[in-house]
Amino acid sequence: MKHALQELDLETVVDRDVQILSGGELQRFALAVVYVQEADVYMIDEPSSYLDVRQRLKAASVIRELVSQRDNKYVIVVEHDLAVLDYLSDYVCCLYGKPGAYGVVTVPFSVREGINVFLAGFVPTENLRFRETSLTFKIAETADGDDRGEDHKMYQYPDMTKSLGE
Repeated sequence: MKHALQELDLETVVDRDVQILSGGELQRFALAVVYVQEADVYMIDEPSSYLDVRQRLKAASVIRELVSQRDNKYVIVVEHDLAVLDYLSDYVCCLYGKPGAYGVVTVPFSVREGINVFLAGFVPTENLRFRETSLTFKIAETADGDDRGEDHKMYQYPDMTKSLGE
């Protein structure tokens, strides 16, 4: 338990009542509880919710330890953060369907292939499109490289100063 508390930065809140933990603290606490349990299969739903980037990577590391330190154990994680998914997973299955109607789980893909299937919205092994358009990311020009002048800036803030109780 001490290792889980240390890895998940829970040492300072270990003596607090569970009802007063923040969302992120509660999420990390729940993960620590799972970490100390002995099971053949661990099912974890969105472990990165309420966590900042650093905490997400630490949580993913703790989840990886569940598999690497215990023989014949399986971890099933539902996750929407693709960076965490990439760091965390050995295989990816995409789930799609309509609530109350039907649901389908794809065959396991490699992490890269599974993420690409999700982004494309198309499962090539089933010849099935589950989203009309693919998700694409475009790199925008930065304001530093913009030579259009002051009138074309999206936001501009006045000069600000910070005083520490003076």
